[in-house]
Amino acid sequence: MSMDPHREYCRRQHRLLAHHLSIEAWCAGDDCILLERNHLEEFLKLERFKSTRVQWLLEDIKPWFKHTEPVYAGPEGDLSSLEALYLSRVPIARKFLVRPDPLNADELIVWLRNNGLRISLLHSISAVIPPSEEQIVTRLALLASGLSEP
Repeated sequence: MSMDPHREYCRRQHRLLAHHLSIEAWCAGDDCILLERNHLEEFLKLERFKSTRVQWLLEDIKPWFKHTEPVYAGPEGDLSSLEALYLSRVPIARKFLVRPDPLNADELIVWLRNNGLRISLLHSISAVIPPSEEQIVTRLALLASGLSEP
């Protein structure tokens, strides 16, 4: 059975992003990345997220980040109100998923790191934000061929 071409395009795009982010986290010595909505919107070239697209994204990045936790601006479970994603290779304790007080993203990362979670914001560990698909593919090809270092 062939897959819908749009779904296949989205899967490829999500996998490229996940592979890039996993390398960025690994190079930074982190287990987790807090990926903000605006970076997702820029990379995926979207202005809003439909719940189906968020479900696809979470499904497609699972091989790289086994533990994903969406952060919602609206009611929990409202996938269209996605604010950010915790992308982690290790389980995230529930205490880290409940924000202590309203914090901006940088303050939240400091609080999480002070409480033992190895996490970064994408803009603090990646030189190019958002990377284009072409930039990611080029980097992955150079790494795979041994012509570049992480």
